[in-house]
Amino acid sequence: MSFVISNKQYLAPTEERIQYEPVMFNFNGVAVSKLDLAFGHPLYTVAIDIFYITLEEGVNETKCIPIIPDGCMAFVFKGNKVNDEPSEGYLCGTIDEIKKISLSPDEYYVFIRLMPGTGYSLIKSVKSAASIANTAVPVRGGIVGEEQILPVLERDIPLAERAGLISKVVRVNLQKEPERYIIKYCTERIFQTQGNVKVEDLAAETGFTSRHIGKLFERCVGVSPKLYSQIIKLQTSMVKILERKEEKLVEIAVDCGFFDHAHMNRMYKKLIGISSGEFRKTLFSNLDYTLIDEYISVK
Repeated sequence: MSFVISNKQYLAPTEERIQYEPVMFNFNGVAVSKLDLAFGHPLYTVAIDIFYITLEEGVNETKCIPIIPDGCMAFVFKGNKVNDEPSEGYLCGTIDEIKKISLSPDEYYVFIRLMPGTGYSLIKSVKSAASIANTAVPVRGGIVGEEQILPVLERDIPLAERAGLISKVVRVNLQKEPERYIIKYCTERIFQTQGNVKVEDLAAETGFTSRHIGKLFERCVGVSPKLYSQIIKLQTSMVKILERKEEKLVEIAVDCGFFDHAHMNRMYKKLIGISSGEFRKTLFSNLDYTLIDEYISVK
């Protein structure tokens, strides 16, 4: 059985997992642990990863951690290490600029980062990812399935088991997204071309108009196809800058589809507030976090 989107393209509902892994950074004093998301997990095809962030033992001051645009919505659960009970849960929308989380010694965060274009059907009021772009909605009162998720957060069971139970609830509701095969095709094409495919090409390949593709992205991803492509180019170029330490930035810029180094820098300044040269030299150590908004921001 296939899902037909044009006379040229066929998308099978037996989905494979896209190999999109947004870059993750290590910060002094911060411990990041990934939970298993292997084949067979309820979120294997719809989540990028599940990870746990806390401060390392002996760190006694609050640290700010940058959250980089990645084109994804994410469930974020904030808890207290003393009693191991997540006290707050949020669905955070796609961001179009760098954000931060402020992590104190007695706190931890659990992220369930959803694949691009996944998650909008979980919003209770308005079924649009654009409605929560750069903001968040609490699980309590704002998310479909809250009556099942909240009791899980209160159970005295290991963190991995909580994440697994929450995943099952999320999975059931994600299956109801009517446009998920179309948006999955478009987001994967943008990823596979490293952000260098035009919306007109996506329209021609899927049999829809550019305007319709744009509306799909607004509803399902939360940003326009152009901005999503820029985010993927940012992610791709950051990986290459980290891996190809001796290569000139202008060569990496051209390889990633930018016109030149200045073009890449403009996008870096727009999305993460620093130039590609600053990123290479210092990563995010020189950021002024007082000028950066919190990632979990409820209207």
